[in-house]
Amino acid sequence: MPTLLQQARFALGELGIRPHKQLGQHFLIDPAVIARMIAAARIGPADTVLEIGPGLGALSESLAEASARLYLVELDTPLADRLRQRFAGDERVQVFTADFLTLDLPATFPEPEIRVVASLPYNVATPILFRLLEHRRQFPEATVMIQKEVAERLSAAPGTKAYGVPSVLTQLHATVTTVGTVRPGSFFPAPKVESQIVRLVFQQAPRVAMQDERVFQRVVKAAFAQRRKTLRNALRAVGYNDLDAVSAQTGIDLQRRGETLNLEEFAALANRLAEPTAS
Repeated sequence: MPTLLQQARFALGELGIRPHKQLGQHFLIDPAVIARMIAAARIGPADTVLEIGPGLGALSESLAEASARLYLVELDTPLADRLRQRFAGDERVQVFTADFLTLDLPATFPEPEIRVVASLPYNVATPILFRLLEHRRQFPEATVMIQKEVAERLSAAPGTKAYGVPSVLTQLHATVTTVGTVRPGSFFPAPKVESQIVRLVFQQAPRVAMQDERVFQRVVKAAFAQRRKTLRNALRAVGYNDLDAVSAQTGIDLQRRGETLNLEEFAALANRLAEPTAS
């Protein structure tokens, strides 16, 4: 039986296409990695699964075997058409030629809960993760393979170089577990960076109490907009004043930089700034 690499070369040759760098296409060709993702996702026979960017379908075969229903969302039309042919005899598998970032998710997928398992395109992995976070009620769990650098940001701790907006906003609603590192040779063509498999379990309510999540997001984004700025200057730059009172009431020294604050401190700051008297 031909290897996944041989199958990938043959399929791309048959379609007359080359992997698109601008689409972040690196096709998974390692059976051991596929098995590891399936095990980490903990899919049950009654589960509905969504795979984003299935490409040539190496992971899709195993997902179809493990689940009750499988949705595949593929942006590249030739690849989506090939997937339809591949699963033509399986009514449990449905393929959409679409951009996940613009797809009307509630209208497209009728199930109230869907597990996500995917090797995400490098170039849009972060926007996809934020969209899943936004729709976490419908997609409560996601097991994804992403660039290692991006994965490290999701679980980074305060004070570390990787800590930033993705860290804070993800950890506000998700438990992030690192499953393992994947070498470039597990893909065709091989990327220049390592990947990581991570599992995210979302919760509906934020981990810390807050008055207005929009204010929380605004404060977090301002704090990291220019990492060298103090919190005082960062908040002043987006229109907040009376910051001495804010500092006194929260006990947070605004001469600190945003990268040193943990979730609870960001929430305390945002809650004070969300009050009607704050400006």
